[in-house]
Amino acid sequence: MELSALVSEFARWLDIGAASLTDVVLLKLGFVALIMLLAGAIWRRLLAILRKSAEKTSSVLDDALLKAISRPVHFTIWFVGGLLVVELLAKDYVNPTWFEWIGQAGIVLLLGWFLLVFTRDYVRLRCEAVRRLDSEVDVDLYVAISRVLQAAIVIVLGIFLLQIFGVSVTGILTFGGVGGLIVGFAAKDMLENFFGGLMLHMDRPFKTGDWIRSPDRALEGTVERIGWRQTLIRTHSRNALYIPNGMFLTIIIENPGRMTHRMIKETIGLRYDDLGRVQPIVAEVQKHLENSPDFDPEMPMLVRFDAFSESSLDFYVQCYTREVNRAQYSAIKQKLLLDVAGIVEQHGAEMAFPTRTVHLQSESS
Repeated sequence: MELSALVSEFARWLDIGAASLTDVVLLKLGFVALIMLLAGAIWRRLLAILRKSAEKTSSVLDDALLKAISRPVHFTIWFVGGLLVVELLAKDYVNPTWFEWIGQAGIVLLLGWFLLVFTRDYVRLRCEAVRRLDSEVDVDLYVAISRVLQAAIVIVLGIFLLQIFGVSVTGILTFGGVGGLIVGFAAKDMLENFFGGLMLHMDRPFKTGDWIRSPDRALEGTVERIGWRQTLIRTHSRNALYIPNGMFLTIIIENPGRMTHRMIKETIGLRYDDLGRVQPIVAEVQKHLENSPDFDPEMPMLVRFDAFSESSLDFYVQCYTREVNRAQYSAIKQKLLLDVAGIVEQHGAEMAFPTRTVHLQSESS
């Protein structure tokens, strides 16, 4: 039923003559305002009921749906009311086709608004729920999927809007085949960074929170954010490094956080005066490693006399810790070195330091 017919029925119910309504535009505007206020009140009441029901469930889907739909529906009420007001006041001055275009475009934009907000909030709530169950879960993949879906939604909405306003999508796609080459050359760095970010999300060489370094570049720090164009890395001095993602396609990245073990390999030198004590010292250090719970017996544990150096008799200690945390690893390594120094001291030997012996020959008179 058209708005004029609704107003006529409303006027008849109020016992107002239909003939007098032709010049009473305020009555029509008041009727539209009343409908908008009633619709808004009904929607707020219904939304409150739905939110109470959603609080009783553990699913994040209903929470994301309610949050995504609340503002678009509220805006739709005022959007439809605004169109009716414009139609009442400027019906004779505006092409009716424009009302059809605006209505269709509004529906597409509101639907897109809902889908974008729903995708963002659902992924965010889902990530929070997953992190509560398992703090080690990498949420960057969820974020990447969300961004891809949002980009796809924007592209589809753009195509629908172009079709609504009579723009030939086929012509644009045909032009895009030729113009894409020009854009590709003009935006080479931007595309390289985009595909670099895509590969980071697909290959997962590191994730947010990982400490990484590159032997190729002066790059070392903790990953704070992985974007589509650049990655934020926080150094030990708390400086922020913004690295273009395209650089990660050509450099070597070391991710110590994914090590299964950390290796300790140290060379220790004894004096040449302690040559007879080298073998018992090496044997006792080997026994110490085998009895220590800090080192993995499944991995090689080697203590071997290695070389006659210029000022020392060198033996090396090689073992692997299960602890990969840098601070804990450093503490274990420190304890091992002090224990080795104690074993050397127990055997009456001393650590070597650079020395030089000079033989002086006296001249015969």
